[in-house]
Amino acid sequence: MTTQNLYQQAVRDIYEAIAGEAAVQTIKAQYNAVIEGKTATHEADVYWEFTDGDITYKTIIQAKEQVGLGELFTFLRIVRDIPGQVMGVIVTQPVYKKDIKDMAANAGIILYELIAPIAEDVWEPVVGNVQINVDKAWVKEAKEQAGLGDDPIQMNANPKYTFIYDESGNCMDSVQGIFDRYGKGRDEAGAGGKTIVHTFAEPVFLQTNHELVPFIKLDNITFDLELVNVNQMPGEDMLAHILDKTLRYFGH
Repeated sequence: MTTQNLYQQAVRDIYEAIAGEAAVQTIKAQYNAVIEGKTATHEADVYWEFTDGDITYKTIIQAKEQVGLGELFTFLRIVRDIPGQVMGVIVTQPVYKKDIKDMAANAGIILYELIAPIAEDVWEPVVGNVQINVDKAWVKEAKEQAGLGDDPIQMNANPKYTFIYDESGNCMDSVQGIFDRYGKGRDEAGAGGKTIVHTFAEPVFLQTNHELVPFIKLDNITFDLELVNVNQMPGEDMLAHILDKTLRYFGH
């Protein structure tokens, strides 16, 4: 497979993975898409429009063997011409120039960097099977005190993107921050991966969407941590990475 085809195949794999994405609701997914902008129509390798139940996001994905300032500016004009919450993704070879990386990050463009198969394998941590476990006894008592009975208390639709607070309401961390810290010790995980059960030494809380119970006590967080070869990353994992970056960029 040529280097150019490597990035094109990766984009195709991402597109095919959209059909199985359950964390959000897909509104539209197109391959070799033609997108109507505010001033012109634009072509894209993949166009993905989805919602988390509250906000609609749009993602434009392109394969580029190399990315310089010219290619970045051209793509940025397309991204900014599309109305709404739009994230651009360029699947490309590693980018080493800091000005290009910084410009892309500030403009809402993900540089998804892949290394050609002839290079040394590069392993990165991937998190899955996330479970946010609350203190059920605490929740029951809090609901009784608020007179809620069996009424459900809704948390963030994607709790791994929420912040963690102490008893005084001070923000201590985020669920994603916990994932990241374990990921830094990925060499200990082993290629086969392992299940992490993260507990807390002091009482901690997640914010809710309920007026009477604004915070809910957290018991522990469990998740699987696996090492994945980024040169052989399946479309599902690449799509999960793009989704994660998109939601975090827009402050979800």
